[in-house]
Amino acid sequence: MPDNDMHERISRRRYLQTIGVTGGGVALAGCTSDSPGTSTDTDGQDTGGEPSSGGTFVVGSSSKASTLDLQKATRRPEQTILSAIHEPMFRINPDLEPQAHLAADWTSNEDATEYTFTLKEGIMFHNGEELTASDVVWSWERFTENSPQAFLLKPADSFEANGDYEVTVSFSDPYPLLPRYLTNPLTGFTSQTAFEEADNYGQDIAVGTGPYKWESWERGTAVTVSRFEDYDWGPEFVSNQGPGMPEEFRFEHHPEATTLLNELTDGGVHGSSYITLTDTGEVENSSDATLVRKEYTRPGFLAINTQKEPTDNVNVRRAINHAVNKGPVIEAALGGEGYPIWSIVPPIAVNGLSEGTAQEMGEQYNQQRARELLEQEGWTNSSEGETRTKDGQELNLTFYAFTIPRYAQMGEVIAPMLNQVGFNAELEVLEAGTLYNNLESSNHHITTMAYGGNWAVNAMEPILKGENTATEGGSNYSLWENDEFDDLINQAKTSPDEATREEAIAQAQELVLEEAPVTPICAFNKIYGHKNSINGMDNWTEHDWWPDQEWMNRLEFSL
Repeated sequence: MPDNDMHERISRRRYLQTIGVTGGGVALAGCTSDSPGTSTDTDGQDTGGEPSSGGTFVVGSSSKASTLDLQKATRRPEQTILSAIHEPMFRINPDLEPQAHLAADWTSNEDATEYTFTLKEGIMFHNGEELTASDVVWSWERFTENSPQAFLLKPADSFEANGDYEVTVSFSDPYPLLPRYLTNPLTGFTSQTAFEEADNYGQDIAVGTGPYKWESWERGTAVTVSRFEDYDWGPEFVSNQGPGMPEEFRFEHHPEATTLLNELTDGGVHGSSYITLTDTGEVENSSDATLVRKEYTRPGFLAINTQKEPTDNVNVRRAINHAVNKGPVIEAALGGEGYPIWSIVPPIAVNGLSEGTAQEMGEQYNQQRARELLEQEGWTNSSEGETRTKDGQELNLTFYAFTIPRYAQMGEVIAPMLNQVGFNAELEVLEAGTLYNNLESSNHHITTMAYGGNWAVNAMEPILKGENTATEGGSNYSLWENDEFDDLINQAKTSPDEATREEAIAQAQELVLEEAPVTPICAFNKIYGHKNSINGMDNWTEHDWWPDQEWMNRLEFSL
């Protein structure tokens, strides 16, 4: 950004100071060798020979994509594939700062209500057309209309193209976190021409500016993307700015955990972040594959339906929290690959409550207290472990879990715990499409879920803000609507004062602990299993937030 006209514009350094990323902000997210979040790489060394250009890099997944329409996607398997095809305006650099990627320059006015982005010239879509300001405006408008992540850009009053390479975004209220939000890969850009020409966009074709382009989708089996030979605009902090080194990436679907494990250790899969956490030892004991891991900020939790009886009652929700013993869940469902949390935001996330504060304010495992709370609300039984009743109705809970092993196993461990205090938790393990349809129809009482971010506000808004309820297409599966919480989230996003934002997000976390729309259980270790023969692991895992930077693999990895 230019240094002149400082009265009208703020510099990049001042922006970073404003949002609290520099200095102490990095200390909150960064870590030392003794702190939570430290990478405990088993073998992060590049054990292959000289990098080669060519071949097909096979990525294994236990979950399949539903759509490759960037502005409608939200699930992890979709984002894994789309990270090769599309790019956002900003990237998170190794200093954990938002760094302009597709913008040559950007400016903001003094109160962060107007941003201007000047695009780099020569950024090409896979169909041969240049990325222009009109594509940016069209993509962002479509994102706000369709994406479950639309809350990131919905506060904008307008997106305007000023010629071919300049875009202005305007807000009524300060929005100092916009560059941070524009690192989200789902805010990237789709070719409007390709979209309009496609018969079934996102199912038959997807066109972006990333290092790989759509090749084929074998339904239920694999998605293949091929190298975009014109790509040469990767950020300077990656070792290869493009093109990618493998000729293709093939994203294979292996729904059975044992099959995926065998394919990684003794088959055709080169890398996977979907290895069941209970199988990590098998990878580490393999002669042909190894594992990297990191304590991370993604929480596993129960989303509790706050609009459906009996879980619309806060004491029933608190009883659920008291009934869950986190330790056995982590051991049995995750093989110990996680750590307990008491707030929905893990303490190693930026602006998360400290572990001590969260543990003091949150509900501890206490079966007797759970029983007392249920008795207080009129749910009684005559013997321990018997299903409680009230006015002739049993205390039944419809309990859903993903088919992904870690979530299914969480449900299998938790359901008996709930039954011990008098619930009748009826667990159903569902395929993703069926699960989401049921959640969006509010058919559940509780569901296993994992959804988070490295910043507290990003972690909480999508899963708890009222405007993001699942019945309206969002990812708030608790269907919680609380005006006080929404106001605190808005303040945490828009206040120009960093201290005010930090206080608001702390109060929002405390309110969640009081109202219990979720049951925090654990934060997962992020893992990645890979063949010993691949190159580029060191370059990727040197980034402190490497588990969320899958896009780097498409430039760093080679066979």
